[in-house]
Amino acid sequence: MPTEWGQAKIEILALRDEILAKIEQGILVRTIYEDLSALGRVTMSRRSFYDRVKQLRSSAAKSSGSSAAKPHVRPNSQNRQPRAANAHPIQTNTLPTLKAEEQAEFNRLWDAPSDDGEDAQ
Repeated sequence: MPTEWGQAKIEILALRDEILAKIEQGILVRTIYEDLSALGRVTMSRRSFYDRVKQLRSSAAKSSGSSAAKPHVRPNSQNRQPRAANAHPIQTNTLPTLKAEEQAEFNRLWDAPSDDGEDAQ
């Protein structure tokens, strides 16, 4: 059902806290959309809802990361910690929609050494 331009953004912003709370509870975005759509609280397409929720989650993650109370410390020789020459920051990539065994398989594949010759020297 076509809506007025900007209506999807207004609906998502109005339901922001409710949507994020349901995602935190582990409810699938598809289920959230179906419930809100059935109640007439959202009028946008499923694809538009998914895109808007993706943007909403990324902006929520950025704002929670920047709003955390961290003391600002200027690096100097006294508070700088040594770092190994080949150390890389560890990035965890967990997908909330994966089951435990799927996540384990994903991690196993993600951490497997590559066959392109970069590791062999």
